[in-house]
Amino acid sequence: APAPSLLDVRLRAAGLTGREREIARALLRGDDTATIATRLHLSPWTVQDHLKSIFDKTGVRSRRAFVAHWALASAGVS
Repeated sequence: APAPSLLDVRLRAAGLTGREREIARALLRGDDTATIATRLHLSPWTVQDHLKSIFDKTGVRSRRAFVAHWALASAGVS
């Protein structure tokens, strides 16, 4: 099996579940809620519930803050 990416390791360290990590990666790709829901065969409301959990676990309050936080982390800026 391939080694997990550094991003995946960091998302795991933040306490995200497998499904939350899938959604987090989709957010980082720039996918909107409808796209995420369609790709993962979820309702948009379920995606929103996962987003709330992701934001709580990572200490951010919005999509923009999440993307900015992880972009800076991947650049080595904390």
